Amino acid sequence: MVEVRVDCDDSSDVIDEENLAKVINAVVKAVKKCEPTIAPLARKYRQTSVKSRQSHFKHQIREHHRTWLTGHCPQRLLSYCVDLLTECAVSDVDVDSAAVGDSIILYCRVTTVEALSDLKQMIDSGQLSQLFSGMYTASANTGLMWGLFGNIYSWFAGTAITATVTLSTEKYSRMFEPLRGKFFQ
Repeated sequence: MVEVRVDCDDSSDVIDEENLAKVINAVVKAVKKCEPTIAPLARKYRQTSVKSRQSHFKHQIREHHRTWLTGHCPQRLLSYCVDLLTECAVSDVDVDSAAVGDSIILYCRVTTVEALSDLKQMIDSGQLSQLFSGMYTASANTGLMWGLFGNIYSWFAGTAITATVTLSTEKYSRMFEPLRGKFFQ
């Protein structure tokens, strides 16, 4: 299991990370039910190098996720959850759960070197940071936080929150070696 940290800027004290983690866990649970539909499409996506075919499969995966996730998360978070799970599905990364410590910890299961490499690429490129920045901002602007009322909430609504997603070099290396050994056996 790979632990991916999601930290946000100084606005984090106004975000209910516990509730956001609950939303992510509900979404992950809901998407497990559609795995038999998603897995073959994701496999086809990874097997083709034709960009138009990849785009077609990715669109189908996204639509399946959108259908399955509707009603399992707030409407303003739906597109972010769909994007997160779609990007992970096409990269063969299985989002297992989310928990809150000093920040949100996203637990991901990877079973191949390619999947681990793709996860690292999504992190290094800033793709996941951008996605979680949107999730944090949308969750704040939909009131998924506790204890903010009146003028404070009015002041905060519309403010963008910056998230940073990281995977430590140590954890990456710890996951890479067993996968690499599995690959060369």
